Amino acid sequence: MGALDMAGVALAALLSENFVLVSCLGIGARPRAYEEPKEALRTGYCLTAVMVLAALLSWLCDYFILTQFGWEEFRVLFLTLLVLTLTAGLRRFLRVCLPELSRRVDGHLESVPANCAAFGAVLLASQRSYGLGEALVFALFGGIGATVVMVCFASLRKEVGFDSCPKCFRGTPILFITGGLMALALVGFYGLYLG
Repeated sequence: MGALDMAGVALAALLSENFVLVSCLGIGARPRAYEEPKEALRTGYCLTAVMVLAALLSWLCDYFILTQFGWEEFRVLFLTLLVLTLTAGLRRFLRVCLPELSRRVDGHLESVPANCAAFGAVLLASQRSYGLGEALVFALFGGIGATVVMVCFASLRKEVGFDSCPKCFRGTPILFITGGLMALALVGFYGLYLG
């Protein structure tokens, strides 16, 4: 796999197939992640870490176990259980080995299984038959893209005064409009793939 192909996978994960705005896979995060930029950044870090670790483990298991034994029909079940187990194991590891870090990120890690971006990254990488490097790049840049969107949305929400918009748009309607406008910004990149 060449550098141009890797760049195509990275750009696709970051822009044209953004997990939050385009694929709608990263919207199950903690509600506070879309309210405070600091919380969005922490949630994004945790999500990206889980996505990269899950991509690594899922590729290894998919290549060495599922494909070798002809168990491809169990891929969705296996990958779902893998992401859930990985998140639970990571939380337990941090709680035992790094309690201070665990105190700061446990709530964010807790919300990762509800966030379909982690599962979507490993499933898409598997369905597209990505190699190990491509799967890791796809997961890393997908996590970075989701983090950027969450931080941008939280910053916009914090900066925009909702009192200035008409009464019928206050609250949820203006949030949907804001998310829709952010998604429209990525429409120009749709279909962008260098590979």
